[in-house]
Amino acid sequence: MQGPAISSYFEGKSTVEVFNEIGVDSVAVGNHEFDWGRDALSQRIAEANFPFLANNIVEDSTGEQPEGIAPYKVFKLPGVKVGGKIRSVKVGVVGVGNPDTKNVTLPEATEGLSFLDVDETAAAVADSVKELKARNVQTIVVTPHMELETTSEGPLAELLGKLPVRTAEELDFVLGGHIPLDISTKINGVPVVQPLGNTRGYADVTFRVVICPFCEPKTGNVVRFKSATDRVLTDSVPPDPEVKAIVDRYQAQLDEALGQEVGVASTSILRGETRGVESEMGNFVADSMRTYLPDVDFAFQNAGGLRADIDEGPITLEEIYAVLPFNNTLVTMELTGAQVKQVLEEGANSQYGTVQVSGLTWAYDADAPFGNRVTRVTLPDGTLIDPNATYKIATNNFMATGGDQFTTLTQGQNTTDTQINLVDAVVRYLEENSPVDPQVEGSLTVE
Repeated sequence: MQGPAISSYFEGKSTVEVFNEIGVDSVAVGNHEFDWGRDALSQRIAEANFPFLANNIVEDSTGEQPEGIAPYKVFKLPGVKVGGKIRSVKVGVVGVGNPDTKNVTLPEATEGLSFLDVDETAAAVADSVKELKARNVQTIVVTPHMELETTSEGPLAELLGKLPVRTAEELDFVLGGHIPLDISTKINGVPVVQPLGNTRGYADVTFRVVICPFCEPKTGNVVRFKSATDRVLTDSVPPDPEVKAIVDRYQAQLDEALGQEVGVASTSILRGETRGVESEMGNFVADSMRTYLPDVDFAFQNAGGLRADIDEGPITLEEIYAVLPFNNTLVTMELTGAQVKQVLEEGANSQYGTVQVSGLTWAYDADAPFGNRVTRVTLPDGTLIDPNATYKIATNNFMATGGDQFTTLTQGQNTTDTQINLVDAVVRYLEENSPVDPQVEGSLTVE
């Protein structure tokens, strides 16, 4: 449900309303469904005309599924006339949540919940398939909020590789997600399709199912599978009038709340081609954090917390909110120079990207193992950081609680959550420095 401001500002309510109008049949529960906490998710589930599915999320207190989240859903679809009777087809859709959710959300957002690891999730998928087979369901689809990084690598590939052979044989299709890479492949004998994410792509999948009225159970087996992925190009498609009415209503509310101009960009402010690089947007936000608090030596911002680019020209509050939709707050703490270096180690192009910085320059060896990558950290005056000195740093409350596995930030001294929203810090930076023209300054060198 996370996305541009028209979704995130309303905590996913607008997205659910559009999905209801479109006629979405089911969704898998991903990490962003928890961005606004469990209460907000419960409200969205109550408003939805479709089920939220995940078989690997459990309540710590009971070991059971959270209320409103089901492991799977069985759909009874119209079939064909066979032997004088209309034979329907049962299709089971299994949902799988992101096992990494705890690492990419605030702790309070998932408090009281556990997300099964990959081995436990594979066992949960096997259990769901066994239950579906017991209900005479033979056409089974899995929708995990997990990704492929290549045709054979990534968390989703790991999950499918751990499935029992019998379970894999019963699966007809897996729809992957979580990152915007268009991949179609087959893993462990199962067809897998991962279209472009963030509504920029879609998958069109067709099954041919044979219905045998003389067999037990009288349900269908998939005998032919065809899929295609494509990009979403909305400029040439007339908008659906009902959906447009919903979007227009929320956009009007958004314009009223966030439509004011707060600054000007001399050029576009971009996040970079990947999360693994120093970016204009990263420098812009990190500089905003450090200069908001003048006694701070360094600022750190996670690349994954930057969710949009800013176009050249006037900047509205809506655009800032699109960049920083998580309502993160500024946190200050004291770290030793050795700990600062360790923060950079944890952010040296990890699986979550490269940490964005202000107030220092640094370098790492891309060929070195994690934990031994950082080769130098330099202060603005050109001297090397003192590992024994104490420095005051600013970061966001997500990173400060160990998000994206920045565990060193949980060990700082005199940690204070200022309750200052990052959006407010950026707005003040614009008020004092507009027009802005952030650049890739060379604060990071990859050796």
